[in-house]
Amino acid sequence: MKNIYSKKIELGIYYTYDLKRKKIYDLKSLQEDFNLIVKKLKS
Repeated sequence: MKNIYSKKIELGIYYTYDLKRKKIYDLKSLQEDFNLIVKKLKS
């Protein structure tokens, strides 16, 4: 029987507001965080 482990993975989404109070998401940081998680999962 194999041991099964689970781990909760969370991503934070960063955003700011413009002058019309619409959210502007920081997609570059989100992409970098996602790539780090994928790199950790592959190793």
